[in-house]
Amino acid sequence: MRSIPAPLAAHLAGDVQTVCTLWKITRRDGQVFGFTDLDRDLSFGGLTYKSAGGYTQSEVETSSDLSTGNLELTSIFEVGVTNVDVEAGLWDYSAVVISLVNYADLSMGAVVLSSGVLGQVTLLNGQYRVEIRSLAQLMQQPSGEVYGSSCRATLGDSRCKVALGPLTASGTVDAVSDAYTWSDASLTQTGPTVNFADTTGRTIPTTAPYTIKVVPPTGGAFAANLSVKDAAGSAWTQVGGSPGSKQYSVAGDGTYTFNSGDATKQLFISYTYSIGYFAYGKVTFTSGENAGYSAEVKAFAPGFVTVAMPLPFPVAPGDTYTIVAGCDRTFGTCKNRFDNVVNFRGEPYVPGLDTILRPQSK
Repeated sequence: MRSIPAPLAAHLAGDVQTVCTLWKITRRDGQVFGFTDLDRDLSFGGLTYKSAGGYTQSEVETSSDLSTGNLELTSIFEVGVTNVDVEAGLWDYSAVVISLVNYADLSMGAVVLSSGVLGQVTLLNGQYRVEIRSLAQLMQQPSGEVYGSSCRATLGDSRCKVALGPLTASGTVDAVSDAYTWSDASLTQTGPTVNFADTTGRTIPTTAPYTIKVVPPTGGAFAANLSVKDAAGSAWTQVGGSPGSKQYSVAGDGTYTFNSGDATKQLFISYTYSIGYFAYGKVTFTSGENAGYSAEVKAFAPGFVTVAMPLPFPVAPGDTYTIVAGCDRTFGTCKNRFDNVVNFRGEPYVPGLDTILRPQSK
């Protein structure tokens, strides 16, 4: 049951109602914003609510069966909300409290109409539309953890316990390749070299040049060949020149070349690769137009940084940033790179569906 202060309840029961709604939004970075549909700013509870007459909200619906309420807000970009901040995700999952007050007599108190978090944001023609997900929506989400082969912790958090200080560096952009990649000669860090065992298999194409190029995980780079085996487990022979039947050659970029007579055969290619030191990490700019904005690092090679998504503004030479290493959440990386198996939050040895479904011998 909604609790309404007695003076406000009496006012709402009267013929003349001088009411407005107050929206208190707390972003994940700790910043608090207040908005009101009144035609002037209003101070209440120690927070100034900015007049935002340019927004339209749908009806606030609630029910007793804990079903998710549907409330949408449509507005133009104004009073502290910018297109850049919305696209950068600064408003995602912000906490929202919507209240009703008598703006002519704030001493009557307030009644909370709804609360929850900001959900999906849609941008269109200079406007944004955001859904408000009520607290009941959280009760419909799966709770707890599901076992899996990858780690459920985040590198450096309270469960992982890896210190991020030694894994963090500062840099300055030397040159920009495109919206995703820039160079920085000061970043010379190299990741460890680890083995990759192919358990999926690859098929030699039926057209020239009969090549297979391996793509190492974790944003790493191909280092050296280990073996090539067919479906029967027989090892093929590596050669330096043109390969013959059941032979192959390997280029430095991880391109394997085979004989045309072996087309359509399935092979299992194992190799070593170097882990991109900052791959799966985070870069945060400290100067330039993107100061304060962050992005995930997709791949890293000494002197080159590639992010997963473009920054809100173009990256420019001279921009400074901090960058921290990441983790692909695999058991091998946790063991070989961070020596942190004791804190690994995954189950890499639990049998998968292939083991469960394959025929069992008596």
